[in-house]
Amino acid sequence: MKTTRLLLPFTHGVEMHAIEQAILLAQGHDATLIPLSLIYLPPESPARGARLEHVQQSKDFLETVQHKAAHYEVPVERFEVFTGDVVKSINLVAEELKCDGVLLFVCDGNGILLQTSEIKHFMEHATCNFYVIRLPSKKDRRSTRALPRWLSNWLPGRRQHLSVPG
Repeated sequence: MKTTRLLLPFTHGVEMHAIEQAILLAQGHDATLIPLSLIYLPPESPARGARLEHVQQSKDFLETVQHKAAHYEVPVERFEVFTGDVVKSINLVAEELKCDGVLLFVCDGNGILLQTSEIKHFMEHATCNFYVIRLPSKKDRRSTRALPRWLSNWLPGRRQHLSVPG
């Protein structure tokens, strides 16, 4: 039986909510999650190398995914690629690793884990399946997390009574 493989590309911004959603999606489909960290090297001066903060963010991303996935018992295959063309690299890795899809995250019209421009460019030039997951804004996440607590105050026997000075 073939295992489902989901590619999670990354260039910047370790976003815990997106990482957790990717892991839960992989878990729900009994899939292997493949975090792919892409470190940009400018084509005009690759000899200068990658910026240190990009390398560190890459390491942080890969470690975070590994740690969170272990908690949910989701298999992970980590990859780090130095590239001058992010979209081409995503397509090549997805093809080489026989991925069933690429996970792209957005929130409020902005890319998460990838730049918005990278997501748009990838969608225009994708050679494999991709899934765009829209995350609620941070404001919406706070209100949906507070909702169960707020509703529990209205359950029978749990209502809080306010006394009005009279």
